[in-house]
Amino acid sequence: MRRRLLAPCFGLFGALLVWPLLSIPNRAFFVLGVPVLVLYLFVVWAVIVAVLVWASGRTGEDPP
Repeated sequence: MRRRLLAPCFGLFGALLVWPLLSIPNRAFFVLGVPVLVLYLFVVWAVIVAVLVWASGRTGEDPP
């Protein structure tokens, strides 16, 4: 199940990091002193890492 989700996640994460979507948070607006683009990139990066950690986790089953 987890491995089947990696391909759609790869496509989604790739789409989140292309220029048309990066131009949306690329504004002169700050959240707690941090530019929105930097915050957006950090959140996307953190989600990518979390999904990869989740997908690489063991199921607790012994291999056949």
